[in-house]
Amino acid sequence: MSTDQMPAKPSGDVSFTRDGPIAILTLTRPQKLNALTLAMHKEIFAALGALRREPAIKVLVITGTGRAFCAGDDMHESDPRSGVIPPEAETEIAWHNMIRDMRTCPKPVIAAVNGLACGAGGGLMLGADIRIASDQARFADIFIRRGIAGGAYLLTQVVGTAKALELIFTGDFIDAAEGYRLGIFNRVVPAERLMDETMGFARRLAEGPSQAIGYSKLAVYQAATLAMNEGLRAEEFAKLCCLRGAEVKEGIMSFNDKRRAEFTAR
Repeated sequence: MSTDQMPAKPSGDVSFTRDGPIAILTLTRPQKLNALTLAMHKEIFAALGALRREPAIKVLVITGTGRAFCAGDDMHESDPRSGVIPPEAETEIAWHNMIRDMRTCPKPVIAAVNGLACGAGGGLMLGADIRIASDQARFADIFIRRGIAGGAYLLTQVVGTAKALELIFTGDFIDAAEGYRLGIFNRVVPAERLMDETMGFARRLAEGPSQAIGYSKLAVYQAATLAMNEGLRAEEFAKLCCLRGAEVKEGIMSFNDKRRAEFTAR
């Protein structure tokens, strides 16, 4: 895969690369199972802002190196015996801002879950729009094991209240097959095929109508928490915005011409 460096300052723990219209954010701290430091939280948040402003980028892929996608926050930054004031509150705000930006970004965000995803790492994964998992992936809402309230919002949206409470109360790990059954993972693929499958799907989205995809994402997340009438209004808004754009013209003309639509050319 040929890559160009994204216009963001890289660090030793997070790398940013680009494959055409696809940005790839990789957690590169395998010796610590890609545990997130506060500095990494802030760097990812800054990268998401840069992604919004770059029209040539159509899709973001997030993945990890080594055995883990991300094992959560680095507990060494919060050890009460260190004598340092722990940055829990600042880290929590940074993490939630990162998830907000992923969900409100008008571009698809895909998590390529190569291994363990738990704690804040599980939240980072659940914050993505699409989750493609290796058959070696595992997930746990592990906060309860550290005496911390669970990741209630994202997990509940995906698996429902009863299962979310079970996973939160116990902190139990589930494997890729169970994660797929629960809807945590959209797809499970052999470990050696993870990035090929993910990039193939990302390219498919990148070739699609970016405005329609962005408004669809907005409407779906709004509809998930709205009653029927409000949800239909969110859908109507998304459709009306698209009907005023250039992409719909290409979509209709390509249908009438009996050819494939070429959205990326417009």
